[in-house]
Amino acid sequence: MNEGEDIGIIEFIKSTEVDVRFVGVWSGTDHGKFFKGETNSWIVTRKIDGTLTVNFKTIYTDDRITYAEDKGFWCVKGEDYFEYRESDEKADHYTFLFMSKDSIHFIINEDKTDEEPYNFIDNKVFLD
Repeated sequence: MNEGEDIGIIEFIKSTEVDVRFVGVWSGTDHGKFFKGETNSWIVTRKIDGTLTVNFKTIYTDDRITYAEDKGFWCVKGEDYFEYRESDEKADHYTFLFMSKDSIHFIINEDKTDEEPYNFIDNKVFLD
């Protein structure tokens, strides 16, 4: 991604109001839905200033495990959630549904295919 696109995404995020329902520490897993043979789980911290940090754990079919951290920005506009991570080429765009105040179902907003769209649930993490 080039610097101009980065600035455009950051400006878009800064121009939106923060939806405080998303702020906090959340965890989730994709149960191998994104890449067959890989299970990704994560802890994402969304801050009130629109920044985020994600810590990923990936388990492969050969039992290898890798860890990665990524930083970026997030925002909500209407019923759409946008997330841009520094390692990505473009922002992810999801629709969402709060299943409860502590559980959000995300569904990727992309061209329809014959497959079920990529989706996952983030659950609020309660820290002592």
